[in-house]
Amino acid sequence: MRAWWRRNARWLALMIPLLALALAASSFRLVTLYLPWEWSRPTVANATSGTLRQDFTGFDGERWRREVRVEVLGLEQAALFGDTKAAAGGVLWRVLLAFEADPEQHLDGCEVELLDADGTRYDFRSGQEPAEEGGYFVPPVLVPCVPEEAPGPTLDPLSGELTPSPVTRPRTWHERVLIAMPEEVAPAALRIGWRRPEYLVLQLPTR
Repeated sequence: MRAWWRRNARWLALMIPLLALALAASSFRLVTLYLPWEWSRPTVANATSGTLRQDFTGFDGERWRREVRVEVLGLEQAALFGDTKAAAGGVLWRVLLAFEADPEQHLDGCEVELLDADGTRYDFRSGQEPAEEGGYFVPPVLVPCVPEEAPGPTLDPLSGELTPSPVTRPRTWHERVLIAMPEEVAPAALRIGWRRPEYLVLQLPTR
């Protein structure tokens, strides 16, 4: 056995830098290729309100800046809200959010999730169905995080062209988001983001 180690000592010594290079290459791919397309850069507010600041490049190469303050004002639990109910074994949570941002920022779609104590995420697309038998429920692609009548400028994701709002968006406004969770699970925190990889983590008010 010692003879084997002596014969192969040179190759074993070379393996260490080769392994280091392999790890560096995989880390480079993780940081530069994968993480920018995932929710990988949290801003943890440690409060029910916080500010998300984000600089990013549009598809047209132009640089944009987003700065929006979000606050969780309240949570309501119910079997159904309006024409929507939770699927069997679930309950709906209606989250009341307050926003503050420059009226000229484009904020026309966001991702909102509730987290339980274990960090499991529950989004606004899953676990919901029409309240009436035979009804049809179409889950939204994104949450409309802006007033319907005054959304502010919208950005075409392909052309990068801004379309002005028909009515100037107020600097502050409120929105409600419905999220379904299992009956036995309690929400512990909220995540909100507009564009990967940055997102904001907020605590929930005491119920």
